[in-house]
Amino acid sequence: MDLNTTGTFDFAPSVGECVLNALSRIQIRGPMVKAEMLQMANGEANLMQVEWSNRGPNLWTVDEQEVDTVPGYATYPVDPSTIAVLEVTIGQGDPPNENEIMLTSISRGQYMAYPNKAERGRPTVYWYDILIAPTITLWPVPNDVYHLHFTRYRQQMDATMRGAKNFETPYRWLDAACSGLAARLSTHYAPALEQVRYAQAERAYKFAASRDKENAPIFLSPMIEFYSP
Repeated sequence: MDLNTTGTFDFAPSVGECVLNALSRIQIRGPMVKAEMLQMANGEANLMQVEWSNRGPNLWTVDEQEVDTVPGYATYPVDPSTIAVLEVTIGQGDPPNENEIMLTSISRGQYMAYPNKAERGRPTVYWYDILIAPTITLWPVPNDVYHLHFTRYRQQMDATMRGAKNFETPYRWLDAACSGLAARLSTHYAPALEQVRYAQAERAYKFAASRDKENAPIFLSPMIEFYSP
């Protein structure tokens, strides 16, 4: 049987359309919608994205950054839109034929414990300092020009209802966006619906998050070191 389908994949509601959907879910429709509600919804849309960022990496916001090191300089700025650094490698040579090694992440305390922070060589570890203006500090301090590569996950782009803009959100997260907005707006305008709206928002988030992962095996191996009693 031939199906009479559209043949298109264009469903991408704007932020404004998602806001109206969310307001409808808490029984606010048509002339009941006020300008103040729309302003509040715009703020809650961005705060919802903050919450999503804090709950874990959103794969569509993961990208790769590259910085060329400067001999004698250990610390390098990171784009402030970065939420977290995921993997770091350092390479030498002309891309794509450079020789790369993986760097190990260390904490502030581990870095502070190094007796000679000015030691130079090919870096083997990095400390990601989560500041308002974050930085990556390498050790040993680079003794040459290396290509520092790191994957990071960043903030979602700002949500706005102006100009019929969309959420920076893939198709599979659209229901989570509308559900999350409805929950947040219920706090302001429909407290009696708040509990059920938050429960549905959490369910929609979990459904979307369950698909937002890479389908690859995980290999775990113990770290075995010499031990002497």
